[in-house]
Amino acid sequence: MGEFSIFHWLIVLAVVLIFFGGRRIPEVMKGLGEGIRSFKEGVTGGAQTQALPAQASVPSGLSAKTGRNQVTLYWNGSAQTSSFNVKRSSSSGGPYALIASTAGTSYTDEGLAGGTYYYVVSGVGSSGESVNSIEVSATLA
Repeated sequence: MGEFSIFHWLIVLAVVLIFFGGRRIPEVMKGLGEGIRSFKEGVTGGAQTQALPAQASVPSGLSAKTGRNQVTLYWNGSAQTSSFNVKRSSSSGGPYALIASTAGTSYTDEGLAGGTYYYVVSGVGSSGESVNSIEVSATLA
């Protein structure tokens, strides 16, 4: 009673053929095989994920030195950073306008009128731009 005979298997096969048709069965089996393969790769770690590029670091140690109608900025870079965006604002907290992009770790903003200027620097790497550094201000007489 607990066993399936050949007639039971023939009935199951007939029902499957009626519902799926002869052409649909290979597609179902292919999908089942791909699902099993994907599951096995996930369990064994066979599917390798690509490492994301390192995020550009936020420049640190930003400082400003005033001169005659100019402000020179200095900061520290990092290995993940290929260039830097220098930004300036006339009010603390921004909005900041991009005034230069440089590969170095210093920049001189020239031709300035008297007043107070606010600066931030962001790093640019293969994965994009970092957030802005801390803000520094410089006042020209």
